[in-house]
Amino acid sequence: MPETPALPWFQTLLARLRSHFAEEPFSRDSAHDLGHILRVARLAEVMAREEGANLQVCVAAALLHDLVYRPKNHPESPLTAQMAADLVPRWCRETPGLEALADQVSAAVATHSWSGGGAPASLEAEVVQDADRLEALGAVGVARVFATGASFGASLWHPEDPWADDRPLDDKAYSLDHFERKLLKLAEGMKTPAGRRRAADRQAAMLAYLGALRAELG
Repeated sequence: MPETPALPWFQTLLARLRSHFAEEPFSRDSAHDLGHILRVARLAEVMAREEGANLQVCVAAALLHDLVYRPKNHPESPLTAQMAADLVPRWCRETPGLEALADQVSAAVATHSWSGGGAPASLEAEVVQDADRLEALGAVGVARVFATGASFGASLWHPEDPWADDRPLDDKAYSLDHFERKLLKLAEGMKTPAGRRRAADRQAAMLAYLGALRAELG
């Protein structure tokens, strides 16, 4: 968790997020809960320090990047990054210490999402995008992909063709397909040196898991 003396608004924003989540129209799956947001915030804090980015912008954007939630099979899911970014300026104006950073935080939130397709236009936005994508890799990424699939009723994998050798990929029906469709492409798209270093390790862990799974499934 970020150091609160350096970020005096952190606990205020975190408390408000907890209240906001309790009142949302959709129940969050365990891959997009407060734990995910705090892990992304921690990554953003450490990487901002390494890259010389604005620490406050990176951590605030990480905390607010999933401000709007829709289940992954909901038609509005690809729009949630921009929907969140539209709300961020008001949240910043209402959080003492973040008022002057509203536009920078909003811009970083708007471009973090893979499905939204946004291109980061600042170092801070690159840090936040990388931090969020690192959460989809490694041991945490393996846990999150199956948690997400379970939230909308996807099977773990196709019972007869788990590796999609003779069928098209369908990650809405089979969670394992999501590795090939998206997750194994994330490392090559990291924007920062700090992100690339971490992604290489996490990618290796994910590939080791897939190798073990392939051996077990035969």
